[in-house]
Parts: sequence; structure tokens; C-alpha cells
Amino acid sequence: DIFLASSFTPTRFLVGGRRWQSPIVSSLSVSSSSSKITSTSEEDQPRRDKESSNHSQDHDDEEGPEANRSWWKDFQLKDSSLAPSVLADFPILQTTFDGDGKILPDSDDTSTSTKRLIYLDSAATSQKPIPVTTALTDYYLRSNSNVHRGAHALSREATSLYESSRDKVAKFVNARSRNEIVFTSGATEAINLVASTLSQTCGKPPQNARELYLTEGDEVLITENEHHSNIVPWQMACRRSGATLKHLPSNAACTASGEFDLRSFEELLTPQTKLVSLQHVSNVLGTIYPIQAIVQLVRTKAHP
Repeated sequence: DIFLASSFTPTRFLVGGRRWQSPIVSSLSVSSSSSKITSTSEEDQPRRDKESSNHSQDHDDEEGPEANRSWWKDFQLKDSSLAPSVLADFPILQTTFDGDGKILPDSDDTSTSTKRLIYLDSAATSQKPIPVTTALTDYYLRSNSNVHRGAHALSREATSLYESSRDKVAKFVNARSRNEIVFTSGATEAINLVASTLSQTCGKPPQNARELYLTEGDEVLITENEHHSNIVPWQMACRRSGATLKHLPSNAACTASGEFDLRSFEELLTPQTKLVSLQHVSNVLGTIYPIQAIVQLVRTKAHP
């Protein structure tokens, strides 16, 4: 598996050949029976069903306007206390604005006309916590130099810091080797890099038949609900290689109940399916895909 984790919605590629498991994909559970979001953890299902039943019974007992009160007041995600616990690490989130939307220099201004920043654009640009900005500042003040490009002391130090981060990431995602870690500017570049690598062989087949590449007759499977950065690269890759691009329809990727239709997904898998690329959480609909079940299906039904 190739797992991409960045400020963009996490995307997992399921490909043939050797695989490793990433331990960092966590599941979300919802206590409100009115919510459309479901957990990816199958172990939590009996508990969630019980909570949902109890919650529904509570609502059935209510009468009058309270019976239809806003469901989001009861909405709670597992580990929802995490955000408040790290809020102090993000000073930018303390930013306040005046009535015209201009940033106020004094974030302690609590007048009724001020508004606190609520940031929901992390998929485009994620805010950086103090440990990150401190590390960057320290690098520029003490070690700034070309990596892998010089023999002097600063360059050696910068290279050491850069490569040690590769080792830390490899350990964090449970990679078998540090050589499996490739740094990119983000998920968009990473997806394009994988798509280009699999579809461009300079007109020659790989010398090793087990090497993964796309060719005529192969199939790539995505969903219609993907971000464009996970659609266009595969359109181009299939055009170059002659492979076929297949889509799981939107109403199957997110059903009326807000769930991922595994049966429809399984029907699209064939022995010719060489690659499956999908997001973990929909950036538009909020659907959480059951990654573990999807991985199992792909490894059972798709190209070995």
C-alpha cells in the first residue's frame, strides 16, 4: 500500500506487490443517531448500534418542539477533546476580527463586536503548531544550507537533519525501509508522481515482469466523489497506458444513509483491477470510507 498523509484528505493506494500497513489511520465514531458519519472500525459497531438504539429511544420519548431540536447539539466525535488540548500550540487560532473582518492587533479584545477565528480550510493549507514553527526557525537560524549539495559543515548538518526526519517518518508509518519514504510538497504532487511513474515506461516494458505498471487491459478504480487531484492524474495515466478508468458512482460512494456501498464497490473489482485510489474521508460529503474492509476486498478480488 502507498499511504499519503498531508494537509490534504488522506489518500490510500492499493497496488500489487509487497505491502505494508500504516498504523496512523484512526477511526471516528459518532454518538448521535442523526449523524450521517459512520466509523471505519468494525469492532465498534455493536457498541455504536446499542448507543444509537438508546439515543433513538430517548428522542422517541420526547414530545413537542424539543423532539425536533438540532441534532448537531448532540453530535460528538471520538477523541473530540484532542482539539482543545492542543489549541495553545496554534497561536494563530487566537486571532480576532472586527466587524468588517479585519484582523485586530490585540487578540485579547473581547468586545461584543469582535469575532474569533474559526478555520475550516485545512485541506488547502494546514496551520502549523509551535513545535513546527520553532523547528523551522531554528533551522534557518542555525543550519540553513543545501541538502545533499555541499561538503561544508552547514550542508552536512542540514543533510543529517533532513535524512533523520525520513527515518522518523518511516518508523511512524511502519514502513519496511526508509527508502519507501519520498517527500513531496503534498498529496496532489504525490498522486501525480505515482500516476506518472506507473504509466510512463519510455515505450519499453519493465525488465522485471513483477514491476508494477499500467498497460492496455488493466483497470484503475476510483470513485466519482474524489477530489480532482485524485481524478485527473488517473485520466491522464490511463490515456497514456491504454488502461481503463472505472468509477464507483456517487450514490454508491455515499448512499442516502451516508455510508459507503461495499457491495457496489466489490462488483467493480476484477482480476484486471491493477490499482484502486480513493480518499479516506470525503472532502465534500464527509463520508468516512471503511478502509479496512476495502483493503480486504481489493486484496481478494483484484489483480494479485
